[in-house]
Amino acid sequence: MTTVKWTILLLLYLKTSIFAVDLVGNSFIDYIRFVSNTSSINIVIDEDIDTNFSLILPVDYKSKDSFKILKSVLDKHDMYLVKYDSIYYIKKISKEKTYHSVKLKFLLPDKIIPIVQNYHKDVVVSKSKKTIIFKADYKESKQIKELIELLDKPTKTKKVKITLISFQDDEMQEFGLNFDSKVSNDKNNFEYKTLIDNLATSQVLSLAIPNFALDVYLSDLKTHSIIDFKFSPIISLFDNEKTDFQITNNIPYLSEDRSVDGTNNIKSNSFTYKDVGSKIEIDKVSVTDEAIYFHIKMQYEVILDKTLTPTTSKRSIDNYIKLKNGETIVIAGLKGSESRTLKREVPILSSIPFLGEIFKWSHDSVKLDTFAILISNVENIDLEEYGEQVTLTEGVPPL
Repeated sequence: MTTVKWTILLLLYLKTSIFAVDLVGNSFIDYIRFVSNTSSINIVIDEDIDTNFSLILPVDYKSKDSFKILKSVLDKHDMYLVKYDSIYYIKKISKEKTYHSVKLKFLLPDKIIPIVQNYHKDVVVSKSKKTIIFKADYKESKQIKELIELLDKPTKTKKVKITLISFQDDEMQEFGLNFDSKVSNDKNNFEYKTLIDNLATSQVLSLAIPNFALDVYLSDLKTHSIIDFKFSPIISLFDNEKTDFQITNNIPYLSEDRSVDGTNNIKSNSFTYKDVGSKIEIDKVSVTDEAIYFHIKMQYEVILDKTLTPTTSKRSIDNYIKLKNGETIVIAGLKGSESRTLKREVPILSSIPFLGEIFKWSHDSVKLDTFAILISNVENIDLEEYGEQVTLTEGVPPL
């Protein structure tokens, strides 16, 4: 074994204009004593460590950097520093694989384990609740712990409000025409008129109307029986996470079963069930400080009659959305018709054989509706601004 195995040259705090410095040599043991004195700590060296090497340092290096220099030296010589109580031990890095564990603070193990295994294919990783367990040597365990620490961060999230409304085009247009143009210079009423015009023209567009004001304008349209609210949930979206949301009723559908008993057909009724209502599926979510991006699939289904075999009507969208903070996207022009049959009958008389049909009648109607979906980024709302009253002045009946 050679007297000096390694010589480490650490040049610190060099000024750009200086290309030569005064250097001084220190044995490894002397440097450990120096670090121990300047840092006021006790350092113990394992007996199996070869300490027969020197360090060459600038004469004027700062003592406050001595501990940082020591860690760099140890890393270069396959050694590491570990603290037990008040004593620091310098130990040789072992090639032997041992078990290690890391308790996660934010993410679940299922999110992190595939990434760890992608970079460390030979390491077996398991989990226990929110703890990741793996077997590796010292160097690889250190790399894995650094990777986990990098990944285990709070997930970015933003809240969005998804509102589905329905209305009839002619009623919306008439309401807009009757809107008093004399007050259009008023900020609140100008925004309100802009919303009405955009809904009436069936466009897909972004609105700069504050969310709290938008709620007031939609409530006023509801008060005047211009729109019907179908639903309006607020959903938290998480970066790179999929979100499903449902508001449904489990509706029974009549089905008929027949069985044969000898020469007789026996008829019996049975029911199947179907979820009818609102279903929202959001994926491909990307959250930034200024905006949120996502893909949305939404289905709205209604029952058209109250029979044992009800008919349903569906509306659906499939869009990619970008929403800046405080912004609202309006997707209008989703037109459709709903055919309804209204059945009436006179109790008792309608059940008389043959004559009972005289006391029954039905009415078929077709309702043409336009649907609009308003998706609002409700993150970072100014609470003071939200608290201000939004007023609809002359020309617009108050709420």
